[in-house]
Amino acid sequence: MFAIAPTSGGGVAIIALFEVINPDVDKEPQMSSTQLVLGALSVLLMATSANGLDGPAMNGARIYFTGTSERGTTATPANTHGDMMHGDGQWLTCASCHGPQGRGGSHVMHMWTMTAPDIRYVALRNMSELKDRQRPYDIDDFRQQVEKGRHPDGTEVAAQMPRWQMSDADLTDLFTYLKALSQ
Repeated sequence: MFAIAPTSGGGVAIIALFEVINPDVDKEPQMSSTQLVLGALSVLLMATSANGLDGPAMNGARIYFTGTSERGTTATPANTHGDMMHGDGQWLTCASCHGPQGRGGSHVMHMWTMTAPDIRYVALRNMSELKDRQRPYDIDDFRQQVEKGRHPDGTEVAAQMPRWQMSDADLTDLFTYLKALSQ
């Protein structure tokens, strides 16, 4: 079960409430994994709606947290090679590494310590790779990073970053969401 609680900054916190299952009494969990995922997704969508996100940004949030789109498509990692870091790509989402706010940070996944960068638009547009360039960071730069694993200056992003495959519309919605995180 989940609850939504307002925060002092005007945002919304999602709180997961778990039932304790007594193995001597309760033979099966009270919620199936499908119900749990659908419940979490519903809460996420309500929370993003409460924060004023519109259609494309809301779908971008869905992609960011679940890897699925309202269009019925799924963002799939193209370069996982079945290693432990990527879990064969079956459970990764943007939020898995970059966190719920898109700010990144260092964390341990299995036996690896990794540092994921801040991917809010405000951070992307201020990357050092852009300092000598005339045009600002845009959707084409984002596509290069997400799909090809290349920074705007052509250097390769960290090998731990999956190269994602998704439709142009979903990529645009995800980019719109990252812009909304900066506001």
